[in-house]
Amino acid sequence: MSTEQLKEYLTTAVAIAKEVGPAFTDGFWRTGRFAASSDFASSEKMGNGADCVTEVDRYIEKTIFSRIRQIYPEHKFVGEETTAENGEDYIVTDEPTWIVDPVDGTNNFVHHFPYTGVSIALAINKEPVMGVIYLPVLDELYTAARGQGAFMNGMPLPIIRSPALTTPSSLADCMILSEHGHTRTEEVMGPRLASFTRLLLDKKLGGGCVQNLRITGATCPDLTMVAKGVADVCWELGPHAWDFAAGVVILTEAGGAVFDGAGWWGKDIPEAERTPKPLNIWNRKILAIRYIPDLAGRPGSGREVQKKLAKEVLEIVGDLEYAPDGLR
Repeated sequence: MSTEQLKEYLTTAVAIAKEVGPAFTDGFWRTGRFAASSDFASSEKMGNGADCVTEVDRYIEKTIFSRIRQIYPEHKFVGEETTAENGEDYIVTDEPTWIVDPVDGTNNFVHHFPYTGVSIALAINKEPVMGVIYLPVLDELYTAARGQGAFMNGMPLPIIRSPALTTPSSLADCMILSEHGHTRTEEVMGPRLASFTRLLLDKKLGGGCVQNLRITGATCPDLTMVAKGVADVCWELGPHAWDFAAGVVILTEAGGAVFDGAGWWGKDIPEAERTPKPLNIWNRKILAIRYIPDLAGRPGSGREVQKKLAKEVLEIVGDLEYAPDGLR
């Protein structure tokens, strides 16, 4: 795939994201076309009141897919509302596949919490190569294509740079973002909360003693904050490909690193094998680390620190079983 072709895909995604922006803000503020929607507020998705869908989700996803199909009718499509809501199966192939979350952070959206937005990604050979995240309420547009850098409103990422962007020596220097998810069973919430506890516990008690643990309610904004450099780590179990495919491109093009998020706590793993593994976007487990500048006179030391921090996280968080996205 040529650089020019990738630029064309990115230009298309940006134009479509901007096109649906006014509908997004209308829905957020209950104005315009959504001012009088009696059924707008939300409806349960997959029988779980903690996971909801709105008329805005459906409208934006339909609009995005319609526009892309007009331009690239031969491409494949995966969207949250066409798969999660209807339970539709889809096959993951090597063909160009557009991965869309029309409203990431729907609960935030419903409650007027501004960390919510539109996510559009393109995967080729099962790997994301282009990503756009638009947070209309915050007026932040994040864009990236493989090998072409990452930007927020045209400014190169990360926004926070040296000397303000320091090199953490351990998790105790880090702000971590995570999510509690929408599955509220004891079997899921117990291990998840235990992982949060270990991240926060003092090191003398076997914890990571992280400086901050934040839950914003949406994966896309989480990854944009790591890409900007205002958060150090994002760890999540259970999100879908549409929740983070675009963010992965933006983060890695901003110098960040992504790994498989399956934790090692409670597992009998030999020390020689305790190495962070590459991320597979379809496996629903992600660990993301921000860009870290090299230490003076030590080229490549930033990447070493990213792996060190990833290992520290994986040592103290657990794992949960989730069915991978798509059919193989």
